[in-house]
Amino acid sequence: MLKFIAACFLSKTLNMKNHFYGLSLGLLILLNLLPSFNSFSQVTTKKCLIVSDIHFDPLFGAHSDTVLKRKLERSSFEEWKKIFESSTAQMTINASLLFQDANYGILESALDNMKAKLPHPAFIIIAGDFIWHRATPADSVLKRKCVQFIALLFKEHFPGATIIPAMGNNDTYGADYILQDPKFFNDFADTWAPNLPKSSGDQLKKQGYYSYETGNLKLMVMNSASLSFGSHYPQAPAMFSWLQTNLSDDKTKNVWIVMHIPPGSNVYNGSNFWNAGYTQTFINTVVKYSSKIKLSIASHTHFNDFRVFYNAANNPVSYMRIVPSIGSNHGNNPSFEVAEFNSATCRVIKETNYYLDLAALPKDKVVTQALWENTISLPTGLKLGEISAGDFSKFMDKLKADQSGQLLNDYKKFYTVGTKIDSSIRINKVNYLKYLKADSLKEK
Repeated sequence: MLKFIAACFLSKTLNMKNHFYGLSLGLLILLNLLPSFNSFSQVTTKKCLIVSDIHFDPLFGAHSDTVLKRKLERSSFEEWKKIFESSTAQMTINASLLFQDANYGILESALDNMKAKLPHPAFIIIAGDFIWHRATPADSVLKRKCVQFIALLFKEHFPGATIIPAMGNNDTYGADYILQDPKFFNDFADTWAPNLPKSSGDQLKKQGYYSYETGNLKLMVMNSASLSFGSHYPQAPAMFSWLQTNLSDDKTKNVWIVMHIPPGSNVYNGSNFWNAGYTQTFINTVVKYSSKIKLSIASHTHFNDFRVFYNAANNPVSYMRIVPSIGSNHGNNPSFEVAEFNSATCRVIKETNYYLDLAALPKDKVVTQALWENTISLPTGLKLGEISAGDFSKFMDKLKADQSGQLLNDYKKFYTVGTKIDSSIRINKVNYLKYLKADSLKEK
């Protein structure tokens, strides 16, 4: 561009004979530059919301109240808001919510803050576990209305927005980790309509997993409850076949994979999250199609984390982000994420976790309008150059070599979403390196 301007300037100093030649040369250069300007103008960034593990408890603070339970069962989910607004326990937002499932107050506060931070998201991803802990098959009516109520609140705050929900291990009419039955698939898909496109909803009803396309991005939403450790559900091979068929399609260029339970090790007890065979099949698939898979998203742990996928030559080729939760059951601060991505490459450029520092709130007072102003960001929070498999892998190598403890402290703040929880079994240098050891997600 500078050369073009200089050429035009110089042409003015030439005699009349050369003036027209200089002008023509300048126009030719400009015409040659136009395609690149047009291409540049089409490359934009978009922002989406990523949410997980809401674990809304409609019986918060009143699990022994059989009268309330019957009232909630008999009322429509549209009437629930009025019931909760008259409950002190449901409306309380203070430090006592740490290590608790979400009450109505924290859920409404989360949505208000999401709306304030990103009123018009490109789409909203909810990575599973809508239903509260300790729910039983006898709570099926409340479970159905619980998901419907959460969907109602999201639709009220983000009318017309595309909402892409995944199912978690708590999201079932059966016991925890029991595979969802066709009725749950049907109810779940209908609940999110029309914010979930019909073609995606039809896939969900039929098989429990689905895809959604927006622009040049395809989101593939898996049902990882069928892969959980100890399960032997016959649906799993078909889901992997579906995943591989879609990834091998030449028309598929950019993919985000969304699920609830991640593959790899469970830091709490040293077990695997998935059956070993399923884990290796998924790793090999991700490595094979790593050029297309721009992001994988999981949740389930309630904490902030990542996984790196390595090929057989031990090169980092893809990564998974494990996003933190709205519910604080595991001692994390409630959090949601705004992710910014390049619309052309579909690669994530920046992530910001907005969280509410519960420990900083008084225990004896109720906050009516809580601002989720605390943030943890990537790539800056872990001092990465960019959000990529290579930089996450370098971070792990640096942590192993770091004697100052500063990188471990950075990781602790990132992992716990800013809380100062007892980390003796949850996170320390030994557990961290074991949890994310380089060969844990390696192609074989």
